[in-house]
Amino acid sequence: MDHVIGIGLAAGAGVRFRPLSLKAKGYLRAKAAVRLLGRRVLDWIVGILQQQGVEDYIMVTKGKENRYQIKSIIGYGDTLGVRVRYSPVRYDRQNTGSADATLTNLEYFDIRDTAFVFPTDSVLDIDLPAMLEAHRRSGAVVTIAAAQQPAETIAGRYGLIDRTEQGRVRGFIEKPSLQEIYAHYGVAGQAHPQLPSLVTNAGFYLMDSLALRDIARHPELQKMRKHKLDIGGDLLPWLVAHDYPVYACQIGRMGDLGNIPSYLETMLDVLHGRFDSITSFMPHVYPGSEHVLIDQESLELADPVSHLTLAEKLEQGLVEIRPPVRIGKYVHIYPGVTLSACNIDDDCEIFENSTIIRSSIGAGSILGPHSHVEDTLTGIMVELHSSSEHPVMLQRFVAVGDEVVVRGGVSLSDSVTIHPRLKVPFGVQIPPNTDIQSAEQLLEHL
Repeated sequence: MDHVIGIGLAAGAGVRFRPLSLKAKGYLRAKAAVRLLGRRVLDWIVGILQQQGVEDYIMVTKGKENRYQIKSIIGYGDTLGVRVRYSPVRYDRQNTGSADATLTNLEYFDIRDTAFVFPTDSVLDIDLPAMLEAHRRSGAVVTIAAAQQPAETIAGRYGLIDRTEQGRVRGFIEKPSLQEIYAHYGVAGQAHPQLPSLVTNAGFYLMDSLALRDIARHPELQKMRKHKLDIGGDLLPWLVAHDYPVYACQIGRMGDLGNIPSYLETMLDVLHGRFDSITSFMPHVYPGSEHVLIDQESLELADPVSHLTLAEKLEQGLVEIRPPVRIGKYVHIYPGVTLSACNIDDDCEIFENSTIIRSSIGAGSILGPHSHVEDTLTGIMVELHSSSEHPVMLQRFVAVGDEVVVRGGVSLSDSVTIHPRLKVPFGVQIPPNTDIQSAEQLLEHL
């Protein structure tokens, strides 16, 4: 593949993904450093792009946490065999959005090659050489990586790209309702409407760097950059309105990790093997079981109660696994445990008769006996002090931050979030959709 430079956008505060994007109160974890199936998101993205031939990167950061955490992950690329540069600090403080930051760095580093601009809180399945060929064949200033979605999935959740049969973008419809989608394509009122292939903006872009650097001199864009200039909401609509060629190229799949439901949906898609570009990075497969990945150290680890290894417990039916499931390194799984469509990161301990369904458990966490965890995401070193007399129940999109302790008998449900290092006491009654940030808030619900 011809030389393409990757430009990673890592400037957000991860508000949608809190409390998992917080390491402690007031201390941000970069979205790029959030873990998916045992690896940080940025590790996944760089690995995928490196496989596609991208070996030169510029990381656009904002805020010291983003900058230094990303540097701790990939440094300057030496250990990965790639080249990584970072946006100048003085420009990071001044940029007014993703497009402004991208244009500034294209100019600062004198980028003349095609740029592949990517977010650091999503993963994708892509044939980049094919997308690059389509981009150059069309003469596009920007080619948008577009993910195909049914109308019911797009409605109220994603922006819709309106394009010609040849892929040229005519406009954008921001998070339309189902009725608006039907009306736009003239099928409103039909019982079984026939719609064209509907695509959404996946947030990944191929850009003609020299053309955009020239376009950026336009007085209207210069004026916009003083206030706000994002790629999706500002730059792309402006380019389309001024008849610059913007195209949409369909990719295999995009996985959004920006909030808890989307994270779990993406995690399960990966575990089901629906991301070809990620599957090759996950080699540990339990023999004879499709979509079950267990690290060898965990298979050979015996628990102190039964003194049986996990492999022996699986053979004897003492542990039930319903695919897809991933279990990391040195995980203790006790008898009576049921794991269904979930991920267990390294060094966890799952005690007797616990059930984990459609959830991800962070490294070093301890789930006491009879824990029930469903549609939940936990940070690292979480402790559920569950017992047969006082079980702990987490369900329906609960998020529990790093080092949280949940006392026996506590039930959390319906999009409750608990910030890092809090202790959730017995007897607490937290209403749905409540974001608990302090011990004082917990006391209010006793």
